Amino acid sequence: MPLNNDENKKAPLANTDFISEKIKQRPINKKKLFRRTMITVTLAVLFGIVACFTFLFLQPVFSDRMFPEKEPEEVSFPAESASDELTPEEMFADDNEIAASEAQSFEASQKDQIDEAIASYAFDSSDYGKMMNSLKDLATTANRSMVKVTAVTSDANWFSESFENSGTTSGVIVADNGISIFILAPYSAVEEAESIRVTFCDNTSAQATIRLADSISRFCVITVRHSVIPDGTMDHILVAPLGSSNSNSITGRPVIAVGSPIGVQDSIAYGIITSEKMPLDMADSDYKLLTTDILGSSSGSGALINLTGQVVGIIDMSHATEDLKNNICAVGITELKSLIEDLSNLHERAYLGVHGTTIPDDIRAQQNIPAGAYITQTELNSPAMKAGIQSGDIITAIDDVEVASYELLVNKLAGFKPDDIITVTVMRQAPSDYISLDIEVTLESSTHN
Repeated sequence: MPLNNDENKKAPLANTDFISEKIKQRPINKKKLFRRTMITVTLAVLFGIVACFTFLFLQPVFSDRMFPEKEPEEVSFPAESASDELTPEEMFADDNEIAASEAQSFEASQKDQIDEAIASYAFDSSDYGKMMNSLKDLATTANRSMVKVTAVTSDANWFSESFENSGTTSGVIVADNGISIFILAPYSAVEEAESIRVTFCDNTSAQATIRLADSISRFCVITVRHSVIPDGTMDHILVAPLGSSNSNSITGRPVIAVGSPIGVQDSIAYGIITSEKMPLDMADSDYKLLTTDILGSSSGSGALINLTGQVVGIIDMSHATEDLKNNICAVGITELKSLIEDLSNLHERAYLGVHGTTIPDDIRAQQNIPAGAYITQTELNSPAMKAGIQSGDIITAIDDVEVASYELLVNKLAGFKPDDIITVTVMRQAPSDYISLDIEVTLESSTHN
């Protein structure tokens, strides 16, 4: 049966093949991807490190150029002159000696009137009150130069509970270089501190850092930058004026103990100096001890000031004798001035490690002892002991420069630096006479941060 036209048209379509195409994703190369990822991360880390170091190196440069900070001045104290060692009475006596005739004439004509006026004046309690108020005003002004130094350390109790442990002492503001203030304080009070806080006379506080410490005197200088001191505090505090403890005689002179002489901050005590120029037995130094009749605390600290407000001694009760352990004693300020300068200016001090004295001329002549610094003791493991210097040796020269006394030896050492190699000439007693030895010594440092 023949197909109709419609069927003829549809038949070819039924036998046609259709072509289909499927696009597949390219397989991921995991190793290659990981490698590229690691390269990217490494480059990012390197870029970050380079950027950090570039910032660290260039930031101070740009900061200094854009915001220049003035150069700090070195801390220094004027050398004591002869006038510093004369009392007002002695200077007045010298003036009278220059104009002796005028003075004698005046005394002759006025003596009777002066004696009569003094005899007729009756001192009463109001005069005593005025005198004590005057001393109190002097001490109040001096306390503006005193600070409370608080050493903070972390600790834990038996139950592993952490807490802060604080110890306090008094420090003296000894210098200001325009950028920081410098405070002299006992090193033992801050030696183990994790942080140091200074409280000023107006009860404001600021963080402080140790500038340099001396292992011989056990004093240190701590600094507080102006930028961390609260606003207005600089108008209240004062740099303590440093006087002289090396006058002809300050024994019997009135002094005021300020700081914390009785163990309480801002306490005040009055008295007199009972002895002076007592040498302290410390290595490489000629510090002098001042004793007073002021009863205080065995843990007292602060300063002794004279009646003109000048510091004459820094209280250090570690040198108190057993029978007078509560009487305030201090290290004389004259010998401490060079130490304060070195600690403030980051000048490390050379360490030899000898204790000594100067033998009086009459004893030397009687026993035929050479002139020089007589060594009474050498510190254990000190450069002197390592080199072979012994107690009983007499140091007569350093690097061929004569040393005629222990004081000159101390002054000579002040001119050296740690790691300097020096030649010490000593006279050592032999069975029949003294023999001369040249000993090479490598100096170490007595100071540290």
